[in-house]
Amino acid sequence: MNSQINSSDPTAQVSKIQARRQQLKEMSEAVKPLVESKKFSTINQAIINTFYKVDGHETFKTFEQWKKEGKFVQKGSKAFVVWGSKIERQTEDDDEEKSSYWPVCYLFSNLQVADRG
Repeated sequence: MNSQINSSDPTAQVSKIQARRQQLKEMSEAVKPLVESKKFSTINQAIINTFYKVDGHETFKTFEQWKKEGKFVQKGSKAFVVWGSKIERQTEDDDEEKSSYWPVCYLFSNLQVADRG
């Protein structure tokens, strides 16, 4: 029996995303006082500086941002999670009512990328 999660299994993907969201919620609560005290202007900035900027990880960008710079993310690199931009959607029940949520955004650091070619 294969112990690895099949990446095409939707249930496994949802579970993995929920785990990352829970991790992000816990980190957000931990750094909330730093934002409230104005040490950092955003939760994401506080998370990056408090938890991720270690051991040479200094610059964090999305896969697409690194790609535009002519870089590729090295195989096996584990993404760092932060909150994405707020998404608002009309609900299906009522055209006037909106729902909103903060998606998970995946970042990679300068130590996880290399030049193409």
